[in-house]
Amino acid sequence: MPLRLPTMHRSALRFAAVVALLLVFLGSVLGATIVAEGPKLIVNEVTVLTLKSSSVDGATPDERATILASNLLSAPYLGDIKVRKVEKTHVIFVGGIRILTITPPEAKAHKSTTSALAVSWSTRLRTALSTPPLKVKEIYLRLPSPSTKFVAVTGTLAKQAEITSTDPNIASVLAKEGGFEIQANNPGDATIVVNAGTTQAQISVEVRPYAAIFPQTLSAAVVGSPALASTVEGAIRGALKTQLKTVADAQVAIKSIEPTALGSGASRTYQVKLSVESGGAFPRIGTANVVVRNANISSRKEAELWYCNNPETIRQAGPLFSAALRKEVPARLLYHHINESAYPLYLRVQVINDTDQAARVMIIPGDSDPDKNPVRAGLKAAAQYFRALGAYSGEVVTIPPRSTMPISLRRLAPKDTASGLCTLRLIDGPNQILVRTDAWPPFQLDKRWTAAIDSPTPWREVGTNPINEYDRAPSELSPYIYPNPLKEETVRYEVGGRYGFVRIGQRPILREDRAEHLGNFGVLYNIKADVLNSTQDSTEIEVIFEASAGYSGALFVLDGQFIETPLLQPKAEFRIARFRLGPGESRKLDISTIPLSGSSYPATLTIRPVQELSKGVPGGR
Repeated sequence: MPLRLPTMHRSALRFAAVVALLLVFLGSVLGATIVAEGPKLIVNEVTVLTLKSSSVDGATPDERATILASNLLSAPYLGDIKVRKVEKTHVIFVGGIRILTITPPEAKAHKSTTSALAVSWSTRLRTALSTPPLKVKEIYLRLPSPSTKFVAVTGTLAKQAEITSTDPNIASVLAKEGGFEIQANNPGDATIVVNAGTTQAQISVEVRPYAAIFPQTLSAAVVGSPALASTVEGAIRGALKTQLKTVADAQVAIKSIEPTALGSGASRTYQVKLSVESGGAFPRIGTANVVVRNANISSRKEAELWYCNNPETIRQAGPLFSAALRKEVPARLLYHHINESAYPLYLRVQVINDTDQAARVMIIPGDSDPDKNPVRAGLKAAAQYFRALGAYSGEVVTIPPRSTMPISLRRLAPKDTASGLCTLRLIDGPNQILVRTDAWPPFQLDKRWTAAIDSPTPWREVGTNPINEYDRAPSELSPYIYPNPLKEETVRYEVGGRYGFVRIGQRPILREDRAEHLGNFGVLYNIKADVLNSTQDSTEIEVIFEASAGYSGALFVLDGQFIETPLLQPKAEFRIARFRLGPGESRKLDISTIPLSGSSYPATLTIRPVQELSKGVPGGR
């Protein structure tokens, strides 16, 4: 239904109402609508000026406005507008008729000068007189949904105007004083039509969505005693990347995250400032509230080691490994592969839930950027994993029915190595789900998957996705599955006696078919060391790691402190601890380590007194 602009209220003046009606009539005859509304002069529905002072003969601002309108109507020609200085005032002439004198008191009331005010008002009068019978300033508007926009309508026919929208579902209109308001309702295109008799104006309106609507509330789950701040931050970023509701192809920039460690069973809401942009939408800055809950799941040792390293070198695309992740049978997955083909390959490790139930999976991740140096790749992947393992700090993700989630996705150039180490635990859902590793020829990636291929935690970039035919490609379960991937070792050293030695990777764990896992790569070693000084002298003690079998790196947690060695040449040593024992003193040490992919084992841990030859050994505490 067409809308008609509302009629403006006319203030009562001391002069008879007949005078005001006469002014409107005369203005229409002359082709312009000239009206005095209180102290305002309105020409063609445009407010030209507002008087604020009385005249020297006592006329109020309202009366002066009425006289001003009368003076304008008596001008023989409304196009000849000039300003002249007369003594201490400035005078506006129209058609040679003196219509208004700007006095110092009037200028002072406007915080201006007589000259500046005269120029401003004469310019506005000239503009108003030249306004066409129907004028709408805008001819095109681009508006966000939802929003409103006021549009002024001026001209002698403005009060007769009827406004309609070609599609009110997209953009509707509401009459307002002096114009109308466009209400942008839904994305799309519409035309606003302004009709006054035979005169018409149109506004093309594009309504587009905001890139995102704020605030939003998202959720994430972690585990740990406590869940480390780095784990919490990762879970927050994953929730933002996979749960935030935005338009398609939006660019999300995280302004700030202030993560904290989160105790077992605790829950906390983190407010994250974001900016979201998209070429087809309006940018938006706002806050997402991410509720992170520590699921209070007790730690459980990995029951199996999955050794995804046979073959270590990849010469063509194809399946590499698959295993069944059974409910509450945690597994430690080691994957380490070198691209020995002549062309790039993608290495993908994924969890596949091809059942009718949602699967809740815990993951403690560790994944390295591709590297030409296999030893460095293995060290960097394990460092990420080993830092979190001590606190059992990981994420809990839910994989919907008939869906898959990437654990690792890496592009390997020829001679590149991809390496990873992670704990997987099926907490709830089906009895088992599948984990598989495949080498793929390069394929086209969209923006999300491009980000995933550069991330050590790709599920945070792309979340879960429906299973496709490639996820169901035939793959035999791998035989390289080793139960109980844990070694408990003890060592004793007494000052003056034989040095304490632990050979890491010396005695292999066995598969169920009794096949040996040479080197024990990926096996967790917990070493209990007793050191005693029974002598009468104070003695400095050191704990030394030796790369006995060849070029290696190593990781240790010694009494809660994380230690990463540099890359060591064969037989090179690195001191991981140094301390002094007084006469009769003793000390117990808790040491954890994992033989790393790419490195050489067996390696040797030695406890001995600091010697002259070892004073130059790097490391130490």
